[in-house]
Order: sequence, then structure tokens, then C-alpha cells
Amino acid sequence: MSLSNFTVLVVDDDEDYVSVVKELLERNNYQVVTAYSGQEALKKITEFPQIKVALVDLVMPMMDGFTLLEKIKDIIPELTVIIVTGQGTVQTAVDAIKHGASDFITKPFDKDVLLNKLEVVRKSFELENRLDELSQLVSQKYGFENIISSSKIMKGVFEKALAAARSNAPVFIVGETGTGKELVSKAIHLASDRSSKPFIAVNCGAIPKELLESELFGYKKGAFTGAVRDHEGLFIAANGGTILLDEIGEMPKDLQVRLLRVLEDYKVRPIGHTTEVSLDVRVIAASNHSIENLKNKYLREDLFFRLAVIVVELPPLRDRKSDIPLLIDNFINTFNQKYSKNIEGLTEEALSHLYSYEFPGNIRELENLIEGILAVSPAQKKTITHKDLKGHLIWQEQKTSGHQVLALDKLEKFALEEALRESKGNKSKAAALLGISRDTLYRKLKLFDIKQFK
Repeated sequence: MSLSNFTVLVVDDDEDYVSVVKELLERNNYQVVTAYSGQEALKKITEFPQIKVALVDLVMPMMDGFTLLEKIKDIIPELTVIIVTGQGTVQTAVDAIKHGASDFITKPFDKDVLLNKLEVVRKSFELENRLDELSQLVSQKYGFENIISSSKIMKGVFEKALAAARSNAPVFIVGETGTGKELVSKAIHLASDRSSKPFIAVNCGAIPKELLESELFGYKKGAFTGAVRDHEGLFIAANGGTILLDEIGEMPKDLQVRLLRVLEDYKVRPIGHTTEVSLDVRVIAASNHSIENLKNKYLREDLFFRLAVIVVELPPLRDRKSDIPLLIDNFINTFNQKYSKNIEGLTEEALSHLYSYEFPGNIRELENLIEGILAVSPAQKKTITHKDLKGHLIWQEQKTSGHQVLALDKLEKFALEEALRESKGNKSKAAALLGISRDTLYRKLKLFDIKQFK
């Protein structure tokens, strides 16, 4: 909050005192409104909504400072009031706080004391404003109302996810890569009574398995080589809120045993500690594996059933193609602003090709496609054509189909190379970008004979 939006009301029947304080505050870039009586002060706080703090003299004729304080709190409870008094006793301070004052200052006061107290109040308001803005931005981006869809299949998904938000039961979200699992997880969190508490997402496949336990559950300083300080762990950091265990199918089986124990008791003991910490945390798990594969191959059966109290299955984009125009419009609006472009839409031919395309990368692939086209489009370009699509997708004609579809092996190799390029050859970062474990990345690099990358 800038000082120009942070106005101070100075209330005192001593005109010389008011003049001195006004000059001091204006010299330090505060906006100042003055009043010489309680009645005038009440009128000013309704006329100037930008007033954030009032400096109120205790001893005034007709209406004393405590009476004015009570009336101010009746009108604007959140207004900060600082009592100014020549009676600097402990009892005066106690009485001021009892009446609702935030602080008090004794006359004559040191100018630095007054300025420091106002700075503390200003910073408090500034922090509250930033938190409000952040909360609003997060809600705008991740709330259910901002998950774009008009399809019937997604209506059922929303209903189930909203029902999940109203409970504290563990939720398992399954869906192919790019279907929006983390987006739905955040929406569930924001629609729950935990929305003001932390939401922490951890990709179980992106953290090396030897570090995953300490990241999740924390450790004590000296518990192992390299533990130079205490680390609370992500479960404790998410206490009161929600933790998303993304790609949980990549979690090693021995660590799954420990996770199961945490979910049974809702207590966690950081590595090296002898005592447990009680948890109040909502657990959401997510995976791009099928339910059957999760239950029979990737997860311990007991852990699967502990996590899958409520299962939300996100359909692939190929099963909700009626949403493609809505998604395209949204992405075009977003990236027009980001890249200062003026794209209005797609040609019928281009849209027809997208309808016939299977989208193995789902919504994320469509988003990246639109962004890629807009990022390099000339400023005067208005329409996305079929030619633009071919320039940003790897098309392959299949004899069994009358449509052009993406070759999955080429797409996967392309994604690996792009991740390595983005991470400048750092394989751990590349694995994190792709949402896979390092072991999986090395296996894929060997499969596609990607030996090095500059």
C-alpha cells in the first residue's frame, strides 16, 4: 500500500499541536486529515474512506478520546486508533486497550516513536492487502468456476469434486498427463474449509527416492550427513491445509509403508526425532496410471484403499472434444495478452483438424500448442490456420485412419529433448519438468538413444 492511500486522521482540540503533527506527517509523505473535536472526527471518517489510522487525543471537551474511540469502532471496527495522552500511566494504557485502541503515545512524544508506530500499522495493512490480492488471484485462477468445460462428462467430475471438498476424506485423482489433476486438486482445496491454510504439492516422481522421505516427513539436524539444520518436512508444512502427492505411483514401496502409517495415525516422526507430531492435513493423491494398474502394480493394496476413499477420474480431452473451442478461446485470450497479439480465432479447417486429433498430451498439449503459435505469430496476424498447426505439431499420416494424428514415439522423444534443452542438460531438472522420476528419464533416454545434449 502506498503512503498516498494511507491517510492519518489527527484529532485534538489544540490547533498548534495538530499543525505540528500534520507538518511532521506530511514531511514523511503521509496524507493527513485533521479534526478539532470528536464530532468533527466522526464526520471526517465517513467523508474520507482512505483513513486507515486515527491519532486521538484523550482529553477533549464535549467528547473525550475514549468516547470517540468507542463511536469510531461502532462505525468502522477495523480502523486503527492510537490514543495520545499526557497521562502516561499504566492504567491509562490498560484503559486505552480495553476501549479498543491499538496503541497509545504519551505527550510530549518523540517524533521517531510516532513515525515508527505508524510504519508498523502501514506495513500491517500492506501485508493484509497483499494476502487479499494473492488469495483473490489464486481463487480466480484455480476455483471450480474457472475450470473450463461445458461437457456432460465434466459435470459429473465437478459434482464429485465439490462433494469431496465438503469432507476431509482422502481423495485420489486419476487421469492422463495434462488432464488437469493439480488444477482440480487446488480447486478442491479452495472450496474446502481449509482454503485459508497451505496447499502444498509434491511430485513424488521428481524427487530422488533417497531424498523423498526426508522431504515429506522432515529430519532433525545431524540425523544424517548433510542434515545441517532441522527441516520440518512437507507434511508438517501443510498442517491445517492440504498436501497433494502427485504421481504417487512413483513412490518406492518401502516408503509407501511409512506413508500408510502416517495416514493411519495422522502423526509423523521426522528422521532423527524421538517424538511424533500430530497432523491435521487433507491428503490428495494423483496419478496418470489407471486405477487397476495403481492397485495391482504401483501401490501397496492397503495404501491404495487408504487413499482412494473418494476417487475422481478426469477424462482425456479426446472424450470431451466439445470443450475444445472453449479452451482455445481461453488460451487465445491469455496468450494474446502475454505476447501482445490480436489473434481472433481458428479457421474452420484448423478447428476440424483439432477435432480429429487425439491429443495424447491433453489440455496441456493444446495450451502449449496455442502458446507456441501465438508466441511467433506476426503482430498483424488475426487467424490460426491449418498451416500454423502443422508447423507446431509432428503430424504422421496413418493408413488406418483418414485423419492426421501425432506419432506418439516422436512426441515422447521430442518432449525429452525439449526438457533437456530447457534444463540445459540437467537430467534431474529435466525429469522434474516432465513429471517423471530420474530412473524413468534414464530409461527413456536409452530407449530413444538420446546419448547427450548440448
